Amino acid sequence: MNDDERRRFALLGLSGQLDGIELSLLDPDNDDERSVLIRAEHPEFRSALASGRETIHHRGQVVNPALHIAMHEIVANQLLADEPPEMWQTAKRLTDAGYERHEVLHMLASVVSEDVYAALHDNQPHNPARTRAALAALPESWELQRAEIPVERHANRAERRAAERKHRH
Repeated sequence: MNDDERRRFALLGLSGQLDGIELSLLDPDNDDERSVLIRAEHPEFRSALASGRETIHHRGQVVNPALHIAMHEIVANQLLADEPPEMWQTAKRLTDAGYERHEVLHMLASVVSEDVYAALHDNQPHNPARTRAALAALPESWELQRAEIPVERHANRAERRAAERKHRH
């Protein structure tokens, strides 16, 4: 795969409009325009982002929409810069293994979030070797993490309430 393929993987060539902006005219090399393209890939967060909600319930999990978008932006930036090169190598490997693009981006973001957490909460400097090891551990580490999520969290609020009502009767 060449640079164009890496670029297309990082950012879909979107068309249509978001908030009156024609997406096909945006330049992925421009940070602000790239951010709009990434937000356009997440219509499920549009109202939450517009209203400034810090958390929402999405697909059985509590999600911070702004943080979610920020993680996508970091991954896109790393893929576009091909830095570290292991990000793109891992993306290709996971795609070849049958994972869909968006899930691969989430897997890569899980590694980024570990790096950010270590820097912010543990005052650890960035450790490229740790990042490379975390990328190499995918998809097994991702699958293990997903398996540890309790089944109850996979259900949305309405499904949990219906199950609770059924259980009481």
